[in-house]
Amino acid sequence: MPTLTFHDAALHGGALFGPGFTGAGWAAGQALTGTLTVPFSEVGPSLFEDIAAFCAEIPEGGAVGGYIGYEAAASLMPELGLPEGPDGLPVVHLVRYGQMRPFEPAPDAAAADVPDLTSLTSPDAQDFVPKVQAVIDEVLRGEIFQANISRRLSATLPASEGLGARFFSRMMARGAAPYAAYLPCPGGAVLSNSPELFLEISDGHIAAEPVKGTAPRSGDPITDKSHADALLASEKDRAENIMIADLLRNDLAKVCRDHSITEPAICALRSLPAVHHLYSRIEGELREGCGSIAALAAAFPCGSVTGAPKHRAMQVISRLEGEGRGPYCGTVLFMPHQGANVFSVAIRTAALAFAGETARLDYRTGGGITALSDPQAEYLETQAKAYGFEAMVR
Repeated sequence: MPTLTFHDAALHGGALFGPGFTGAGWAAGQALTGTLTVPFSEVGPSLFEDIAAFCAEIPEGGAVGGYIGYEAAASLMPELGLPEGPDGLPVVHLVRYGQMRPFEPAPDAAAADVPDLTSLTSPDAQDFVPKVQAVIDEVLRGEIFQANISRRLSATLPASEGLGARFFSRMMARGAAPYAAYLPCPGGAVLSNSPELFLEISDGHIAAEPVKGTAPRSGDPITDKSHADALLASEKDRAENIMIADLLRNDLAKVCRDHSITEPAICALRSLPAVHHLYSRIEGELREGCGSIAALAAAFPCGSVTGAPKHRAMQVISRLEGEGRGPYCGTVLFMPHQGANVFSVAIRTAALAFAGETARLDYRTGGGITALSDPQAEYLETQAKAYGFEAMVR
């Protein structure tokens, strides 16, 4: 297996997929044999059928990989009137690869330099806290149980060759999450360092692992354990997690055989280099004839990044955020010729877009808001989740 820096692998191998997707190590897509690119203006009722048709033809030894943005939900719920994402990237960009090349990542500090930023935008607490309170008010009125709202961090800088690969190297320097991926696309690139599995489908078995509940890590072992213990005991975070686990269970019930759904884990702890998370796991057996993309459509977008009930929560999100989300909170997918089809939740995900000689890097960070939320604490949680953006621009 060759040893490559993330920078070199991204420049010469195209898309990169982390170990959570492959079930082994890192892999780079090669020998492109087809693409499916759908701009926002072309999202229609047949979108997921078109995706299924494209993914049905996977070369031996190859895979289909890419992303489906949050606004693909407009195909499933057109009545929401979802706005277009601010980055201008396609809503869907999938690539059919004839070959996947494994590689072993190596340190890449020398290749990670980027041009000086020309601007940096980061909404502060005065902007975000009122939106949290607005969600709490919706909950108290009985409109929703929770909603996941986010804020957009943006940086602009001169465009340059290989910029996406260098930003991805910086993102990975803070530690690669299982579902990390680098995805070049028309007009830019999607850089994801997601810790969250949306769906894993293999031989008719389906599993989801929603993540809800976050606490920062500490370099002091005693403090770090205290943060983890507090998260496990948090009434607010556990309620949030259980609500979303219930939503995912209901979504899977649309496509699973009766009485096949189980919950091997509820509110379990997962520790990453920068944060602790609570996650749950829901499993089931798909009904005969139900394919992976049909199962994805039944649950899209993941309830952990919308709230509950999903439809009403998405209306609240659209109103308060005031713009589309782009690739953020959609899914990154990896469907090999042989092996599990894996779909991540595209959190901790950046969109890099080029416009002439200028590049803009967008990174959203958010959290689930319930009646028990403290607005200032929710703002601080979004700061803790912004470590990927800070690693890229600082």
